[in-house]
Amino acid sequence: MIDELRRGGHEVHHVNPAAALGRYDDPAAYGEVTVKAVREFQAAGGCDMFFATAVDHSFLPETAREISRMGIPTVNLNMDDMSHPYRVRKITHAFDLVCTTDPTNMDVIRGYGARDLIHLPFAANPHVFHPAGPETERAFYFIGACYGARARAIAMLAQAGIPVRAYGSSPMDIYGDDVKSLPALRALFTFRDGWQRLVRSMAFSSGRACVRAALLRTIESTFRNTPEKHPAEGDVEFRPGPTFDEWSKVMGQAALSLGSLELASTFVLNKPLYFIRFREFEAAMAGCVHVASASEELKQYFEEDKEMLFYDGFDELVDKGRFYLDPKRDAERQNIREAARARSLAEHTWTHRFQSIVDQLGLPVRV
Repeated sequence: MIDELRRGGHEVHHVNPAAALGRYDDPAAYGEVTVKAVREFQAAGGCDMFFATAVDHSFLPETAREISRMGIPTVNLNMDDMSHPYRVRKITHAFDLVCTTDPTNMDVIRGYGARDLIHLPFAANPHVFHPAGPETERAFYFIGACYGARARAIAMLAQAGIPVRAYGSSPMDIYGDDVKSLPALRALFTFRDGWQRLVRSMAFSSGRACVRAALLRTIESTFRNTPEKHPAEGDVEFRPGPTFDEWSKVMGQAALSLGSLELASTFVLNKPLYFIRFREFEAAMAGCVHVASASEELKQYFEEDKEMLFYDGFDELVDKGRFYLDPKRDAERQNIREAARARSLAEHTWTHRFQSIVDQLGLPVRV
């Protein structure tokens, strides 16, 4: 987003307190660095907005209030409000505007004292993510860490004879030899605050769904021979992840791009929770034929079967994979690529998102 704003002629000063200090520290130390940088930027020519992606353990409410006292509007973008809204409980009230990437728990965020709150989806930088074909392989490509629903989707495709190329951390990298490990136990003991996460998650509906799903998946993993227990079977290759600059070039080679939106272990529920990630907007911006979980929210952003493909369950994913990899669909895939890029340029850049922020704040600035 910073790169796109700068290309649009805006001056952006990026503050990374840990990097400036040369060490990890507490939020009070980070606040001193941040306020000092904002004061210098303000003195050098003025600051229209302070924008953060802050959470409680790295940012103090007083830091936001001190910046507000300089006459600068403060904005925070919450990244994980579906799964971990409590991470911003202490700081939410201090910002002039809070943006959430997911509308599910907006009432929870309001309960934390948000003075102004809007839903702000992710977006994609068109200068970084761009069509870079031509397509060279009739296969699904996936970039990211292969765990949970992603691991199952990849395994089911590959074991059905559909080629898959996965770039990034493989299930073997993540789980080691213990691909049968139990999700509920991992959730509790992998993270230092695992038990606190469990308790806090019980306070909101999506959190309770995640806990229930982890328990059900643990039972399933114990008693069923699920596809992801055999991650290397079938037509699948796990390759190193590309660099950021190589993303579009790699994805441009694929006939289909795989999108997996299921949150945590909720793919085992009758109604999974879908969380839209950067990947959905980036794939569309890069002109990919993106095949994503059937999120009703995502269908508001991209027209089904014309700009993006959607699947409701892993069996439908396999069916759609076979259908759209057929050479008879070559022209149809090309039409989807072009339409996805056009819609993204028209509605889903970071410039569009920041214009929404500016309009909400009532600032006399055109992004």
